[in-house]
Amino acid sequence: MPNNQRTISPKEKHGPPISLSPTERKLRKLRRDPKLFLADSKAYITTRKTLYRTWAKLGSFALVIVASMAVILYFSLIASPRYVSQTQFIVKQSSTNEPPLLGLASLGNTSPSMRDALILKEYIRSPEMAIALDDKLQLQSHYQNNKWDKLSRLQQDSSKEDFIQYYQKHLSVNYDELSEILTVEIQGYTPDYALKLTQTLLIISEQFINQLGEKMAKQQMQYAEEEVNRAYELLKKEQMKLIDFQDKAKLFNPEQQSSALVTAMNQLASQIMTQQAELKSLSAYMRSDASEIVAKQYQIEALEQQLAQEKQKLIQPNQPSLNKVNLTFKEIELNTQLATDLYQSSLASLEKIRSEAFKKLKHLLVVEQPRIAEDNLYPKRLYNIITWFVVLLLIYLIGRLIIAIVKEHRE
Repeated sequence: MPNNQRTISPKEKHGPPISLSPTERKLRKLRRDPKLFLADSKAYITTRKTLYRTWAKLGSFALVIVASMAVILYFSLIASPRYVSQTQFIVKQSSTNEPPLLGLASLGNTSPSMRDALILKEYIRSPEMAIALDDKLQLQSHYQNNKWDKLSRLQQDSSKEDFIQYYQKHLSVNYDELSEILTVEIQGYTPDYALKLTQTLLIISEQFINQLGEKMAKQQMQYAEEEVNRAYELLKKEQMKLIDFQDKAKLFNPEQQSSALVTAMNQLASQIMTQQAELKSLSAYMRSDASEIVAKQYQIEALEQQLAQEKQKLIQPNQPSLNKVNLTFKEIELNTQLATDLYQSSLASLEKIRSEAFKKLKHLLVVEQPRIAEDNLYPKRLYNIITWFVVLLLIYLIGRLIIAIVKEHRE
């Protein structure tokens, strides 16, 4: 290149510079390097300075503020609302024979209604109730619905135990000892579902408390009916023995037969004594071969023979005499009477147990019917925000205290 040739600068080559407005320069800078444009922007610089100043003033407390802002954001905008449906009811027994205890004896004593209410309270919170509600209303699927926020809903891969714990966490059962009222509150993610949930829970609770009384009554009734049937079979067996004995002995009632036979024997003995007295009277003034005396003697002999025959019927050493037959008959008759008394006693017990079974039936009396909720009661947003802020503040203070103690020991 010759020495006298002048070098042309880029500015001279492209001509005079083109004047650009501030807005056009910012747009051109944004197109060329967005990161540099952002870093050089006043908003970014101001924000960064503000954060630096805040961190310098607040230090690690800024973390508490950031976490609190996240909590406020979650409970204000993200957390899914939960609706509550409530019901109140009393468990009553039809009748109770237990007298009320007064004074010091009443301390620690529980009435049948109180025991039933406490049993029902535990049943409502039990896994059986959770599974029953899941069978009828697909409760687990409702809690796992993707429409609800991820932090509050039940996770999709949760186990049965997780579901039961989640159910118990969203259920409230309170018992008032003075009024004996059981109050149940259960949460759902929609008002309609919360209402159905409470109505179904009420129906299942009523079935449970009814079965609790009916089961006991049925067991007592079953035992009483078995006793009646056993006594009836024993009575039939003894009656058949009595009938068979009467058929074999050809006597309806040996006792009556014996009584009649003894009466006849007494009459014959009386007649013999009368005839003998008359014979003595005749012998005083008549000869022994007189026809009247001979006839009287024949009458006496006939009566004595008849009396001897009747005695043989009553007492026979080598044959089943009437007295032996009567003894056997009395034994069978006594067993039959005992079986009859046992059967009558069993029938009376059955009627008594049937009456007592009605008194032991339990009923669920609804004080407050479930109603549809108009406002969501959970989550308690303000309460949760304040609680979380207090917890974060305590954690921060405890952390600062621990750090201060550690630094002091190091020095």
